[in-house]
Amino acid sequence: MNPRRAAGTAFVAVTVAGLASGCLSSNTTSSGNGSAAAGPGKSTIEVMYGFGNEQETAFQKDVKKFAAANGITIKFTKAASFDTEIRTRVAGGNAPDVALFPQPGVMCGLAKQNKIQPYDDATVATDKATLVPGFVGAGTCPDGKVYGLPAAVSVKSLVWYDQAAFKAGGYTVPTTLDEMLTLTDKIRSDGKVPWCIAAESGQATGWPITDWIEDLVLRLAGPDNYDKWVKGELKFDSPEIKPAFDYFQKIAFTDGNVLGGTKAIVSTNFQTGGNSLFKSPPGCYLFKQATFIAGKGGFPDAVIAKLDTTAGVTAFPPKVAGNNPVETGGDLSAAMNNDANTLKVRNFIASKENGIEAAKAGYFSPHKGFDVTLYPSQTLQKIAKDVLYAASAARFDGSDLMPPKVGAGTFWTQPTAWISGQQDLTTSLDNIDKSFPKSGS
Repeated sequence: MNPRRAAGTAFVAVTVAGLASGCLSSNTTSSGNGSAAAGPGKSTIEVMYGFGNEQETAFQKDVKKFAAANGITIKFTKAASFDTEIRTRVAGGNAPDVALFPQPGVMCGLAKQNKIQPYDDATVATDKATLVPGFVGAGTCPDGKVYGLPAAVSVKSLVWYDQAAFKAGGYTVPTTLDEMLTLTDKIRSDGKVPWCIAAESGQATGWPITDWIEDLVLRLAGPDNYDKWVKGELKFDSPEIKPAFDYFQKIAFTDGNVLGGTKAIVSTNFQTGGNSLFKSPPGCYLFKQATFIAGKGGFPDAVIAKLDTTAGVTAFPPKVAGNNPVETGGDLSAAMNNDANTLKVRNFIASKENGIEAAKAGYFSPHKGFDVTLYPSQTLQKIAKDVLYAASAARFDGSDLMPPKVGAGTFWTQPTAWISGQQDLTTSLDNIDKSFPKSGS
């Protein structure tokens, strides 16, 4: 899940459920073949997105430069609640020209109603040649057409630690999932707490656990089964998927493994839950979280100020060393009409030429040949080079790909009930499976 949409998502999860039923109506049209409408193109193109702060400023600089060189004026619109606002605008016949979707499921719901313009095959082929393997699939909808391609992305498959504390303990980063269990046991046997795990996020409590499970499914079941799972073709309680929950249970439910104990996971805030890494003595030694945690509001300011020498980071390890997929979040660039300049702007946002200013602000390009020296810290350069661009395959956040009643509903609430001791794992998985919409519904 994308953390910036955590607040208010309970409302979004309910209201977005009508997408798949085709209940929206709009004057927005799509030719459906990826070609531009005849004519010179609109002079002003509206681009709508949900991100802010440094990312918004950097994104605007990148797009403005392209637009100026092509005689286009850009109207930037920031949505406080993107998923809600994009559906409202489409329903009112007032869609923006280009939209950056953080949830592929929402995008595909609109594409099913012919409200989004697909990419042409040539553009897809050009971008696919430089994208981390698997990213095209994030924007491919059930009809087989590509409606969105990624702009900046975040990296979720990370484990953080305190460099000094790790060195003092004589620990080394794990290179496989088995080694991570061995390291966990070693730290606990030394009389220390191995993990901080934090899942509290207001009405969206539970989403950080989905990131754990998604990374484990990618590794234990493989990318192909991951794809089947997010589509509902493999159940949560299936032999392919359940081992991910079993692995998580070994870490999270073993006495002494988690700071505060298992039940504290759901009451520990996801943004500050890893700060105990840097206490003296450390409250924990390992913390799984995406790249945003190393920014304002995450790790302590003193740590962020000296990130390269304080925080250590490594890839969430693979099942077998050397074959490591990566889970990401981000935004997919999509066109809401087939105006020539709309398509030009959409295509640029998704291209390898975009993202120079965004990189300087610390946001990753999804294109594996991107110049990593543009990233502002050694830590981010390491994540880009050794995790994102070295990945055997990339997959978008699974909960964002799933139907909202699951991905932003039962996939949050049922594991939370399990972790807090309200019900067993079998009940939780069965409840999620029962909530998954039937095929074609």
